[in-house]
Amino acid sequence: MPVFVSAGVDNFAIGARSAAMANSSVMLSGAWAAHHNQAGLTKVEYVTGGIYYENRFGIKELGLSAGLVVLPVNFWDGGVFGLSFSYFGYSMYNDMKIGLAYAKKLGDRYSVGIQFDYLRTSIGEDYGNKGTVAVEVGLQAELIDDLNIGVHIFNPTRAKAAEYKVQDVVTTERIPTILRFGLSYTFSEKVILTAEVEKDVYTKPSIKAGIEYQAIKQLYLRGGVSSYPVSRS
Repeated sequence: MPVFVSAGVDNFAIGARSAAMANSSVMLSGAWAAHHNQAGLTKVEYVTGGIYYENRFGIKELGLSAGLVVLPVNFWDGGVFGLSFSYFGYSMYNDMKIGLAYAKKLGDRYSVGIQFDYLRTSIGEDYGNKGTVAVEVGLQAELIDDLNIGVHIFNPTRAKAAEYKVQDVVTTERIPTILRFGLSYTFSEKVILTAEVEKDVYTKPSIKAGIEYQAIKQLYLRGGVSSYPVSRS
């Protein structure tokens, strides 16, 4: 039995903002864009770090941990570097992802980003672990004032996860490619609406929408829905 590398493929909603908006976040900027669309890192102006933990069902074996460090630089004509990680599971089964990103502005309205990932899945003592390398690329643009779009492709090269032989037939497992496209509209300083379509090559599209309302300076109210799997946040 092969060890299938699935880290990063589940596309977890990492970060409080994304999780609250049903992961409708491909067009959002900030430090947590390291986990969603690296192009969004260009809005980070200072060294920034963050950690995240989620356990929706109160079962420690289903815990999700993540973190990041973002560093804007002046060399190479400017840009932003990001280092991120995520870990899902426990000792007998876990997925891990480590990513190194670079993002850069192209003019006033466009940003691009790229990230190189190391993905690893571990399954108990009998099956061991398997790791592979993948890449992500992203674009964000402000089409007109207050209207932004985001495009992100995870694993466009279809990295190989595992290869095994059964009855003289060689089978190659590949990490799925995931395409995300979305837009946001800022109605005022307090209200943002987002919409996104996500398509995994192996599953039907997921349609997501989110809303963010800034009630006071330090309090945001957020919500979201997604069609596949059906969920509300």
